Amino acid sequence: MLDASPAHPELRPITLGLPVAGFTGTLDPGVEGFDSSAGLGVVRAKTGSLSTVNTLAGLVVDHDGRLLAFAFMSNGAADAGSARSGLDRLAGRVAACGCH
Repeated sequence: MLDASPAHPELRPITLGLPVAGFTGTLDPGVEGFDSSAGLGVVRAKTGSLSTVNTLAGLVVDHDGRLLAFAFMSNGAADAGSARSGLDRLAGRVAACGCH
């Protein structure tokens, strides 16, 4: 995760520009929302949607304070809202875990 490295401060806007779960962009509750209280404020991610494909990719600080990158995708879901909620919950689970 070169963009989060102290050795490359010029790349920091990449991380800081991602929506924050529960607060900004497509993760703002007033827009599409973020369906996981575990990830509020600690998940920074970007959503993506096509007709039957939904994605969520970004960064999260886990329970142990580690910065982790993730990318989740669902394909073929009949209900896009349920698919997005599932991806949000996955990101929340990563935030809540202590990934050793």
